[in-house]
Amino acid sequence: MDAYVFIIPLWAVLIGANATEVGLLVGARSLLPGLLAIHGGALIDRFGPRRIMVVFVVVIIVMAPLYTLLPWFIPLLVMQTLIGLALTMQWVGAQTTIAHLSRGETTYLGRFSFASRVGTFIAPIVFGALWDLTNPTVCFIGVSLWAALMLTLTLGIGDGPEKPATAQLTAAQPTDHGNLRDLLPKWSDYRDTIALCAIPAIAISVAACFLRNSTSSMQGSIYVVYLTQIGITGTVIGILFAAIEGASGIGSLFAGRVARHFTPFAMLVGTTAAAIALIAVTPLLGGVIALLLVAQVARGLLQGINQPVVFSVQAKAVPREKQGAAVALRVTVNRISSITVPPIMGIIADTFSITASFLVLGAILIAGTGVLWLFARRIPEAAAT
Repeated sequence: MDAYVFIIPLWAVLIGANATEVGLLVGARSLLPGLLAIHGGALIDRFGPRRIMVVFVVVIIVMAPLYTLLPWFIPLLVMQTLIGLALTMQWVGAQTTIAHLSRGETTYLGRFSFASRVGTFIAPIVFGALWDLTNPTVCFIGVSLWAALMLTLTLGIGDGPEKPATAQLTAAQPTDHGNLRDLLPKWSDYRDTIALCAIPAIAISVAACFLRNSTSSMQGSIYVVYLTQIGITGTVIGILFAAIEGASGIGSLFAGRVARHFTPFAMLVGTTAAAIALIAVTPLLGGVIALLLVAQVARGLLQGINQPVVFSVQAKAVPREKQGAAVALRVTVNRISSITVPPIMGIIADTFSITASFLVLGAILIAGTGVLWLFARRIPEAAAT
């Protein structure tokens, strides 16, 4: 996923896209996930993560090399909508698997977050170097090869009937073999998943996810455009992307310890507000690479602590058979953020300035965390689930 997030804005700038078009391309990746992630979560609960993940990773392998063959805005927009669903379903499947395995323990979910950050740390460095030293075609073929490795790992996930003696050692398993009708979206799946927001812990955590994911949407779109405009190379941008991922991995390992001293809701709101502030001040750092690096590392540590707490809160709030639905709800909210934030930021940048887009959007999002805290502090933690 992070390979795509990194090279798509660079590719868009290379073919002459403006800030608004870059925002639309980045946002398009979240369109289908925003509409179908809940359906996908229901399918994962119904059939197990392995089967769903295999289908979508094959889509990634096949589609990646097509980007350089169709270097025009409209075809790119279409491909972004399709590839976004495939990338998202891979992540939903992985999160559902670990939610079952960990049973909501923050320490184990922190280790899962750390493991996922290994890939997201390496990807920007590798693809930043490929971008500078080779050409875009090599970069996109590299994405396809990376996805082929993911397919190999996905095939190793157990997908047979769960046995009671090994219940806590196996991943999520399918509940039935289903038929064609089961593959189609159902209103009842959407109704039941959205109804999870009646649980305070779910409502607060998905709202926090929306706000936190906005920082990733900013980084994956106009942040890249801004750094490119001030003359920072693809390799350095890759290092900045890797810095936040590496720091996130480290932060996730400490999530369990931090959780002993703060309530989950205080951690969610506090780390989210601070992360938003750290990316909003980007234009005020004067393009100094050292300052940009410090901001990325600090934001990474905060988001690394934040993510396992979100996973834990939601895993403990719903029963096992609803874990896929809870993950899908969270992903849907994140995708809504990814759809709306980049285009809005791009429009502000083209209308006023890139600096204004960072500051205005940052102020709005921080105000949102304030509203969330006013709501969260009224709910006793014992009643949240």
